[in-house]
Amino acid sequence: MATDFKSLGKFEQGALIAGGLSIILSFFGAYVRVSGGGVSKNVSNAWDSYATLGILLVIVATVIIAIKAFAAENLPDGVPWNLVALAAAGLGTLLLILRAFTYSDGGFTGIDVGPGWSGWVLFITTIALTVFAFLLFKASGEKIPEINKKDTPPAPPAA
Repeated sequence: MATDFKSLGKFEQGALIAGGLSIILSFFGAYVRVSGGGVSKNVSNAWDSYATLGILLVIVATVIIAIKAFAAENLPDGVPWNLVALAAAGLGTLLLILRAFTYSDGGFTGIDVGPGWSGWVLFITTIALTVFAFLLFKASGEKIPEINKKDTPPAPPAA
C-alpha cells in the first residue's frame, strides 16, 4: 500500500488537500459576516449550529479517504468506502453552505448577513473534496448497493 503522499493518485491527493484545507478553514472566524450601517463584523466560524455536523461529515470523509489511501487493509471488506466518503462530503458541504446562508439577522432591518471570506473559501474546498470523492468513487468501480432488490425466494422443498 502507498506510504508516500507523492505515490498516491491525483484524486486521493486532491481530496486529502481539499479536506485538510476545509478543516483548517473551519476554525477561521469569518465564516459568517454581518454588515450594516457602514460597519462590518465577522461573527462566526464553521463550528456553529448545524454547520458543526457539516464539518464533522467533512472530517469523516477526509479520514475515510486517508485510511483508504494509506491503510486500506484496515477497513472491512464489502463496504463501498468511496461511496460513504462521497455521501459524507456531499452532505457536509450542503449543510455548511445552507448554514452560512440561513444565519439569522435577528429581525433587524438594514442588516446584511452572509458568508465571510473564509466561508466562501470553505465552500470551494468542500465542493472540491466532494468532486474528488466522486472521482474516486467513479474510478474505483464500486457500485451503489441496491436497496429494493427483487430477488425471487427459492422454491419450497418438495414434499
